[in-house]
Amino acid sequence: MGLIAGIASRDGSNISDLLCLMTKKMIHRGNSSFCFFRKGANGWNSIISDNPEEFLTYSTSFGIIGQYLILDREDAPIPYTDCQNNRIILLDGRIFNVSELKSELNNNHTDNIANSNIIAHFIEEWQSKIFDFSMIFRKLYDLIEGMFAGALILKNYIFLFRDLIGIKPLYLYSGPKYIAFASEQKALWAAGFTTVHSLQPGRVVRAAEKGFTSHFQADLKGNEFIENSFEYYSEAILHSLQENLHELKPGNPFFLLLSGGIDSTLLAACLKRLNIPFNSLVVGDEKSKDIQKAQSAADFLGIPLDILNFDIETLEKILPFLIYYSESQEEKKLNIAFPLFYASQYLKNRGIRVAFTGQGADELFAGYERHVEFALHLGTLQEALWADIQSLSKNNLQRDDAVSMAHTIELRLPYLLPKFVELSMQVPPSFKVHKFTRKYILRKIAENLNLPQNITQEAKHAIQFSSGSYNNLRKLAKQYGFDKNFALKHGFLSPTQLFIDSIAYILGFPNINSQVIKLVEKTSITLPDSVFSHRNLVNQTV
Repeated sequence: MGLIAGIASRDGSNISDLLCLMTKKMIHRGNSSFCFFRKGANGWNSIISDNPEEFLTYSTSFGIIGQYLILDREDAPIPYTDCQNNRIILLDGRIFNVSELKSELNNNHTDNIANSNIIAHFIEEWQSKIFDFSMIFRKLYDLIEGMFAGALILKNYIFLFRDLIGIKPLYLYSGPKYIAFASEQKALWAAGFTTVHSLQPGRVVRAAEKGFTSHFQADLKGNEFIENSFEYYSEAILHSLQENLHELKPGNPFFLLLSGGIDSTLLAACLKRLNIPFNSLVVGDEKSKDIQKAQSAADFLGIPLDILNFDIETLEKILPFLIYYSESQEEKKLNIAFPLFYASQYLKNRGIRVAFTGQGADELFAGYERHVEFALHLGTLQEALWADIQSLSKNNLQRDDAVSMAHTIELRLPYLLPKFVELSMQVPPSFKVHKFTRKYILRKIAENLNLPQNITQEAKHAIQFSSGSYNNLRKLAKQYGFDKNFALKHGFLSPTQLFIDSIAYILGFPNINSQVIKLVEKTSITLPDSVFSHRNLVNQTV
């Protein structure tokens, strides 16, 4: 975990001030020293510092900065390098199958291979035999299990790459004077780069002063069904999920975010079955269905549960930060993001660094109502699920990373390791939707683990409704005068969305609708004090 930021000027001008600004906008993402690489005539020079402002004293037209989130001493070295210090890896993320990968390396590596540094050593070995970097990255994606966005720094090239699922983000900007990349959009916005796009999952690009060149695309496997019985797949999924939990468990205390639904409760049951110690946490308002369901699941399993309540006043205080850190103005995304953002704040205050979630199970096992419609035409359900997986990063994972890393919390997603995804997508659709029951095979696995029917048969409830965030945000908007009549009077359909857009404009978000700008500047409106006290937050430095 951590941050990556880089910028190059096309005209050779100094970029140190912009790079420092970008880095300071993401300082919440890590806890290690910063490593600054600046390009010179003979390659890259590196400087290590605990203060990114020190880098302002070094002039360069192309620079990159990295920082890590250190969970234990094995993660400490920055940057990751090969034995000859010729290949440098900056990684926002983590490789989970390092232990099994060690046997794939030759025995003559003298440097640390106990962590994600192992990537640099594989590339060191392969480059002595393979000159095509497309082949090298193909081998790399076939071997490693993890979540990552990274930069491979060589003497003459920089390659940017991202994991197959898109759990960790990386954003790119290419303009007439600069090219730039960063782990968060707000870092690029603050530097004046408002037209950004995300690097696609599994994509490798080469970065140079002239721009980004697409170099390689890794793809998930598992397009074809493999004819096996329902029992075979039930056992295979359970076995693989339990392997994932073993692989992902940190050496430090961690929490499972428990809603009481089938996805998170199955993880809780497996963790207990494997004797992996953990705590659980649920977030909701006083009427939250999630709290009721999570308490029921925790009581049945005999596991500890922390309950984190919120109300309108809580949301009012947090809302400007939620919008800022989530980098989103979309009402639905903010409603979904709020429980995770608030949970991450709570965990940080508890000294916790890692949280597990059940993200991805709906996309893999047909958890949404629309999947039933697709299931009526079994040939199309598989296509719909693949489309959901391919859009998962943009729709959900980038949001979740932004709001959890706002509090330096590392999310681990047991359902979304590539091998598990590929296995799950080999399961016939009829095992996923059966007689209008969604996630049928997961429910049967839970039944075989003796989970009660009130859990295994519970219908899915969207978190924005079951936690109470949807109702609270609507009530907050109405409290400040953003009701239906006010919205329609000014030409808008959604009062809550107008409320959010108005706050985003005050915070300094780019690309705000001109009608919203006119409304805020010309009309007497009321917004929470917490919004105005953070006016232009996007362009402020820490």
